[in-house]
Amino acid sequence: MYSSKYLSFKKSLIFMVAGLAVFIFYLYFFIGSSQIILVLSNINPARYAIYYTLAILAVLASVFCWSAAWNNILKQLSINISYRKAYFYYWVGNFADLVVPCATVCGELTRLYLVQKETSENYGAIAASSVTNRIVAYSVVTTGLVAGSVLVLLKTDVPTVILNLFIVLVLGAAAYLAVLLFLAFYKGAAKIIAKLYFKVNAKIRPSKATEEELEKTEQALASFYQGFKVFREKPRALIKPFIFHIAAYVLGLSVYIFVFLALGIPAPSPVFYIVVYFVATAFQDAIASFSVGSLDILLASIFIVYGINAGTSGIAAVIVRSASFWFPLLVSFICVQAMGARNLVAVKAEDTQSLQERKLPDKPVILAEQQIGHVPQPPPEPSPLNADLQQCTAREENLSAD
Repeated sequence: MYSSKYLSFKKSLIFMVAGLAVFIFYLYFFIGSSQIILVLSNINPARYAIYYTLAILAVLASVFCWSAAWNNILKQLSINISYRKAYFYYWVGNFADLVVPCATVCGELTRLYLVQKETSENYGAIAASSVTNRIVAYSVVTTGLVAGSVLVLLKTDVPTVILNLFIVLVLGAAAYLAVLLFLAFYKGAAKIIAKLYFKVNAKIRPSKATEEELEKTEQALASFYQGFKVFREKPRALIKPFIFHIAAYVLGLSVYIFVFLALGIPAPSPVFYIVVYFVATAFQDAIASFSVGSLDILLASIFIVYGINAGTSGIAAVIVRSASFWFPLLVSFICVQAMGARNLVAVKAEDTQSLQERKLPDKPVILAEQQIGHVPQPPPEPSPLNADLQQCTAREENLSAD
């Protein structure tokens, strides 16, 4: 049974405010107001306006590329929505990704709901687009990380702590992609991984390791093989999504370049941008609203480790985050309001299950500021995204308990 507890927008806002307070404390006591004022006084306003505008445009274009890749996958599955709507839905889902720490799963579920509501297509087919999009995205990420790791290893002046952090990211992304590809291309992979998960879970949480849970996990993992069927038969259909994903990552990387140009900082090496971008992206995706303050401090610390003075590092972290987090949060919140959902954060499990049964709720899944009552329902068929949902709702329950 899924939890009916939700992370409210108010609670997320509290975490953000607390994170900002910690970061301000860090800037004042560890960097110093005098250094920050000195850096600000040396910024060229015209130069800053030009390059910061380019950074904002790069953010908007990168989200368009994400949505275009996803929309192209939908079209290959004979699910047709316009690029304009796909772009809008991606921003709405992005609000969930930025607020709720559920590794972008909540945003995916939100987008799936909106497409199903728009097209009335079979939910399984729509879920297949999410499976495929995730495989393509992590293929590009892993390739970028491996290429970046080669550049990092060729450099002799990379700090050890940064090198170790980057290697951990490479290994983590490669392992995750290997599991996704194993599930997508080998029919018996779901049973193998489900049994392995069951054995580990039996030692960690014996009360949760039941035969019923094993069966549900296996059925959920089997959705990767089923959902990827079209693209196993027509691999060329993935060319455009790959191109769009690569463009999205290049645009995301350019945001950091434009910010440093806006501040007039001498251009660091390409390795620097690759390391910082992928570290920040992985951190942001994993902890969402918890990244406020913590990621700012991490970025400033990495800049300092690379030899950039403390004042410039602090200001650079602030501006990078304003373009990569606060601006997208504002745009996605406006899109949520435009859609008429005031507190949209993620799709709850019961609504996702009702989608699979083609019994849609009246409005999108919402993490309301007030608790939503749970209405008992007969056991539904297992959702193909239950594995991700369990992770998402478990984190939400822990946050609510706090």
